[in-house]
Amino acid sequence: MRILFLCHRVPFPPDKGDKIRAFHQLRAMAARHEVDVFTLADDPRDLEHRSALQDHCHTLTIERIYPKLARLRSLPYLLTRTPLTIPYFYSAKLRAEIRTAMSSRSYDRVYVYCSAMAQYVPWDLLSSSNSGSPAASSAIPVLIDMVDVDSDKWSQYSDAARFPYSTIFRKEAQSLRAYERQLCERAHCIVVSTQREAGLLRQIAGNARVNVVSNGVNTAHFTPSLRNRDRGLPSILFSGDMSYFPNQDAVIFFARHVLPLVRREIPDARFLIVGRNPDRRVHQLQEIEGVEVTGFVPDVRSWLREASVAVAPLRIAAGVQNKILEAMSAGLPVVATARAAQGLRPEVADVVEIADTAPEFARRVVHLLRNPQLAHAHGLKGRHRVAINYDWHVALERLLELVEDPTAASCNDSLVQRDASVGLEASA
Repeated sequence: MRILFLCHRVPFPPDKGDKIRAFHQLRAMAARHEVDVFTLADDPRDLEHRSALQDHCHTLTIERIYPKLARLRSLPYLLTRTPLTIPYFYSAKLRAEIRTAMSSRSYDRVYVYCSAMAQYVPWDLLSSSNSGSPAASSAIPVLIDMVDVDSDKWSQYSDAARFPYSTIFRKEAQSLRAYERQLCERAHCIVVSTQREAGLLRQIAGNARVNVVSNGVNTAHFTPSLRNRDRGLPSILFSGDMSYFPNQDAVIFFARHVLPLVRREIPDARFLIVGRNPDRRVHQLQEIEGVEVTGFVPDVRSWLREASVAVAPLRIAAGVQNKILEAMSAGLPVVATARAAQGLRPEVADVVEIADTAPEFARRVVHLLRNPQLAHAHGLKGRHRVAINYDWHVALERLLELVEDPTAASCNDSLVQRDASVGLEASA
């Protein structure tokens, strides 16, 4: 088959949440099919990876968008029902290139990663197949991966923000909800990352054809280190893209409200904030004793090896948190809010220490820091559960089933877990 793959950000390197999922999906499709990728770059550094990404697809088209201009372009839409996300990710040049490709090439599937990219689907050209075959008279199937259900995230933003941003975010949540309902009605198949997100979409569009394709983690890449048993200073790690508002909110909450309580009990404890693009507010956290902000790091694994405990104090969250999967795969115990862990399968969530208040968060972190053998055992148990439940191979096989047959019935989550266990045993 030939697949048109639309993605809102260059899916390489796979070093942050949306890129990790998109890259693994692209790689799985390209192993069996011919995939033409059309994507956007909002960071000039993404263009440096063009040749590496080209190895994973048949053709690659990348167009630039400029975040400041994109935000300005979105402003007039504040007074409309159009989600601001749509003009932000709009490129007239990319739109024209996609329409040219659809008119001149024969596609069997259109795969849309992120709801904002559905604006590029040339629905008028899909009314009948352009394959030239007289027997092909039905529309080319369109599959949309909504991942985390963006309307839900913007609703959470509105609850966390102050006026006037709370009003803007609430409007965006409402606009996206209506937009998502339309997409559910038009697409042959909707994909999300968790059963929770599937439930949210069924509330938005009762007849939505929703399927769950989980995130995964490369357990051969993220492995436990012996150094985790014998460290220097007790270290608490948060990793993630620090330009992302939920991550910023999480580290500010931890540094200002949790870390002081931890350091009352363990004075030399340090909080490592590891990730690209920290803004001014995050950098200012270094004024707090014990806080270190790294900015971009070439390989997060070296910091995972330094850490004693990983934390995910997210107060705004949806889907599956890759930072939790990676830390658990690396053999680290994890303390997280209930919201950060809500997308995890029960077998994995059961290994995560849950805390939602600053005192409870501090108590659980201190307990693990003071009991390194317990923390080590807890971490290895978490790695085992993640390896069984979040194997990329199983998740991507399900994705390929849907791509090859978009009418396939929704996947039973217990079946995914059972298949993952069998696959793990077979590869042992």
